[in-house]
Amino acid sequence: MCGGDVDEDNAWVNLTSASRVPTGVQVKGSAGDPDATTSVQVIAKISGVEVGRFSVASGSAFIRTLPARYGDTVCLTAVNQGAGVGETACRTLAVRFDPFGSFDELSPGPSGLRVRGWVIDPDTASPLTVSVRVDGRLHTALVASTTRTDVAASYPAYGGDHGFDLLVPAARGDHTVCVTALNVGVGVDTALPCRTVTQGGAPVIDHFLVRAPDYPTPRMEVDVRVGTRDATQVSVWRGPTPNGPWTDWPTPHSTWSNPAGYWEMDLTVDWGRTYCYLATAYNAYGSHTPPAVCATTWAGAYPQPARVGATGVSDTSMMLSWDDVAMGEAEWRLVRSGVPDVVLAGTPGTGRMSHLVTGLQPGTQYCFLLGARSPGWAGNPYFFCQWTAKAAADPTTLQGVAAMNLWNCDPRGRAGTVWSTDANGRWVRQGALPNSLVAGACGPATSAPAARVTLPGGRTTTLAVVVVDGRYCVADDPYDANCRVWQTPPTLGDPKGITENRLLLG
Repeated sequence: MCGGDVDEDNAWVNLTSASRVPTGVQVKGSAGDPDATTSVQVIAKISGVEVGRFSVASGSAFIRTLPARYGDTVCLTAVNQGAGVGETACRTLAVRFDPFGSFDELSPGPSGLRVRGWVIDPDTASPLTVSVRVDGRLHTALVASTTRTDVAASYPAYGGDHGFDLLVPAARGDHTVCVTALNVGVGVDTALPCRTVTQGGAPVIDHFLVRAPDYPTPRMEVDVRVGTRDATQVSVWRGPTPNGPWTDWPTPHSTWSNPAGYWEMDLTVDWGRTYCYLATAYNAYGSHTPPAVCATTWAGAYPQPARVGATGVSDTSMMLSWDDVAMGEAEWRLVRSGVPDVVLAGTPGTGRMSHLVTGLQPGTQYCFLLGARSPGWAGNPYFFCQWTAKAAADPTTLQGVAAMNLWNCDPRGRAGTVWSTDANGRWVRQGALPNSLVAGACGPATSAPAARVTLPGGRTTTLAVVVVDGRYCVADDPYDANCRVWQTPPTLGDPKGITENRLLLG
């Protein structure tokens, strides 16, 4: 062609798209040749292998479906007519025959494990069959035909009827679920990536205790523990027999939000009666109700022991004595915190009973419960306390007191309780500090009753203990203005006489 560029004579082709469709590979574009006298022929190749030819009127658009074969590129070449050469246009496209899809969800729930996703076989627009395995075992095979509009939007040539959504029954614990799409035509099955989830279950009550503790007033301890620690509610009811009828007791106790269990002290019981309790733990998966548990309180209708006292009290022992109840008691039970109960054979009608308690600590108060029992009844227990004598020489007592100066004050403005030692070294409750000393401002314990004691070395001082909201303050010399509050004094015993009653300042 005179006066022209040879490129102007080339046959050209534009490949605007290439996509996989059920019947093959669909290509869209246009082709032409300036020198064409007939239709332009186009050669189609996938990864270099010719898969077909078709003709296009020069300068016209085309949509054609080509046979599919494995490959990663689709190229079209326009065959030139006359002067020039034919040009080639290519698009990247993974042409495959194996099914593909997505395992979108594996979630636990009360109805089972939800398994949801979608699959497509490139060779067909029809729904595909999938197999579902749970923990390595085949659970089911089903046709994935649930409508998925998102899939239809992404793969319009295949439509949207390719979803699967099912519930798989599963016990509590970890489970692995795998989904396989079964191939149609050319290709092989495709296993989607497996997923693992932890399935819940109904809560399990593995500990249910009801007991009537030995105590001066009637009460029932109810202890429910949920071993699975996943309860959303624990309900406890009370009734007269193991079969009910069940009611709530006076204050609401029918619900409890602790996932690990329930504990309550029922103070609305009477002496000498049997009470039964029924517990149920709930969550979204179900509930668990173990058999009812019953217990009987001590029978208050039967008398307490009389003239209970202690003789021969030393720093490490004491002799307890009391009158028997003369009602044919089979045994006496002596209860002291922290040690095994002492059971003594009953001797009805003989008058006085006695028991020697040994292994005690000097200067310490001990509290006891004493009650008579026989088959079919238990007497109302008697509660009493007794101090041991203070050791004659205690090298640790009152050492280093000069370093324990404290203010007797309470920043919350509540009066403190003052304790001091008596002539025998025992702690005695003296009363409350005046509010003027403990409310708002701190000051020396000028009004605190105290005891004069002699320290090592012969120095005489005054000591008092102030208890304010459970914090202990030791005051050395009420006229000393260098005191401060100790939250938890590591060497101070408990002046209330429950556990340790000597002042130990090491």
